[in-house]
Amino acid sequence: MSLWTEITAAGEKIEEFLTNVSIGAKKLYAVYQKLSPSTLAAVAAVSYDVIKAFAAGTAIVADVAAGNVTGAVTIAMSDTTKALVTQFVTDLKAGEAVTVADADALGIKL
Repeated sequence: MSLWTEITAAGEKIEEFLTNVSIGAKKLYAVYQKLSPSTLAAVAAVSYDVIKAFAAGTAIVADVAAGNVTGAVTIAMSDTTKALVTQFVTDLKAGEAVTVADADALGIKL
């Protein structure tokens, strides 16, 4: 395999990755546009905490790999994130219409 062939192959893999990221981002944006501010805050906070924990390379990554996703995410959450998620669940259980619609948009079923 020539150097040019290797460079071309690497470029194609990078292009495919960026295309997939772009498609995923568009799908997330479409869902996020439908969410109420409080649900969007909870989703963003959970995402931030999980990404921060993964980037730190903590034991949380091992928990997720072992199938303990719920436990790992709970450990990774800040107190603020836990409060936002608790409020979301409370509103969802109470049947609050906006939260129920948000849960449907996110594909969350109780």
